[in-house]
Amino acid sequence: MTLRRRTLLAAGLAAPALLPARNALAQPRTLTLGVVSDPVTLDPAFSGSFFENQVFYNLHETLLVAQPDGQVVPGLASCEMKNALTYVFTLKPNLTFHDGTPIDAAAAKANIDRYLDPAVGSIRRADYGPTSGVEVTDKLVFTIKLSAPYAPLPLVLTNRAGMLVSPKAVATMGADFATRAVGAGPYKLASWTKNAELVLEKFAGYWRGADHGFDHLVYRPIPDETVRLANLRSGTLQLIDSVPPQAVGQLGREPAVKVAQMPSLGFNGWSLNCTRAPFSDARVRRAFLAAVDPEVIHRVVYFGTGRVGRGPLSPAVAWAFDPDFNPPGHNPKRARQLLAEAGAPSPLPVTITVTNSPQMVRIAQIIQAQAADAGFQVTVKQIDPTSLITVLRQRDFDVCMSPWSGRYDPDGNMFFYFTKGGPNNFPGYDSDRMTGLLTQARSATDRAERVRLYHEAQNLLAEDAPMLFLHFDAILQASAANLKWTQYPDAAWRLYDARIG
Repeated sequence: MTLRRRTLLAAGLAAPALLPARNALAQPRTLTLGVVSDPVTLDPAFSGSFFENQVFYNLHETLLVAQPDGQVVPGLASCEMKNALTYVFTLKPNLTFHDGTPIDAAAAKANIDRYLDPAVGSIRRADYGPTSGVEVTDKLVFTIKLSAPYAPLPLVLTNRAGMLVSPKAVATMGADFATRAVGAGPYKLASWTKNAELVLEKFAGYWRGADHGFDHLVYRPIPDETVRLANLRSGTLQLIDSVPPQAVGQLGREPAVKVAQMPSLGFNGWSLNCTRAPFSDARVRRAFLAAVDPEVIHRVVYFGTGRVGRGPLSPAVAWAFDPDFNPPGHNPKRARQLLAEAGAPSPLPVTITVTNSPQMVRIAQIIQAQAADAGFQVTVKQIDPTSLITVLRQRDFDVCMSPWSGRYDPDGNMFFYFTKGGPNNFPGYDSDRMTGLLTQARSATDRAERVRLYHEAQNLLAEDAPMLFLHFDAILQASAANLKWTQYPDAAWRLYDARIG
């Protein structure tokens, strides 16, 4: 192999040939996966990138588990709601973390306290909403106390905020825990070479038992979709994420591979930076939304897969979706009028920041062309996927892709994105009314009232326009034809039950 070839592969870049193969026949207990991006961190307390979930649900285990249909079932613990402010958890007995330390109520409290401690600075702190404290009442029993009703709590604990890590490892490793995390999932960390290969090995002490999945999971970050597909077809990879929609039809005719697809919980959204010109003016934001036609993107980029999206409430969460929601659509003439009312120069320069995946670049280029017809002059800036979360948090953009993998409860698709100070409020959107609506919605005990509040909030988003919503993507993943695995609507793999056969 040439030096150039090795360098490309080590960097996770799109080399125009196949990766070095791990012989699937010689190593039948190894599952090799092609992903878009390497994780930024392995610590769920500081995870904010949706790319990391592909590793997290195999390395870490949650207190409660969400099944593909959204039903919440016990994970490391069972849960009993005593009243609207009190949830009692009972951990399964005789379990340990990957390092052998016991999973008990004291460890669970240490984890939750760590998420909640302002001095730690976990970005998952907000997930716990009005949690006022955690009490240990027995060796395996603990209670979460709330200061106000919080309907999403059980589903929150099926995600990163519910992942337990070894308190001993946190204390001894310090900053190194981000790259050497010790959890309780079906697999434990074996090795990680940044931007090249992350290897997990089976954890015999997993709560579902030792007879699960493969001996090893090998993750290889491959940003280029063409290279991911080529390695799947060759057998070098057995499972890949983010199948390009234009490839779905052809893959469906190839006997050696199979495509899995389902509606997603999330949305394809693009944040408009409300904290600085030109998008500090709501008229300019409305103009940009009016400049873009999501129907064209649905046809040209998504090839009819998924569904056009104009808001954050996914049809995959049927009880909260509003089929009658119909905000103002594509209207270049109206966009020019709004820019004129705002006194904006013509054309108005704007930069779109996008990861360097072909699909996202295609979307940005279509937006660029459409916006030009409406009075904008758009420059497309490409970044690598691991830089995306930093760019968003620092608000170093005019417009930036902000895809969200979604949550089973609509609170997870709205509260953190659109409340004042929300950890995913990348646009810097500042609305007391929105914050009030979403705070009421998460504390309401009546589902019909929650639906009313979410629909009102979605209408307000359309009016204030802090985000361009384009699409509810279909989850498109592909595997070797003989691989059996379960697909989830948040696109994250839980591979404890994956098998050949």
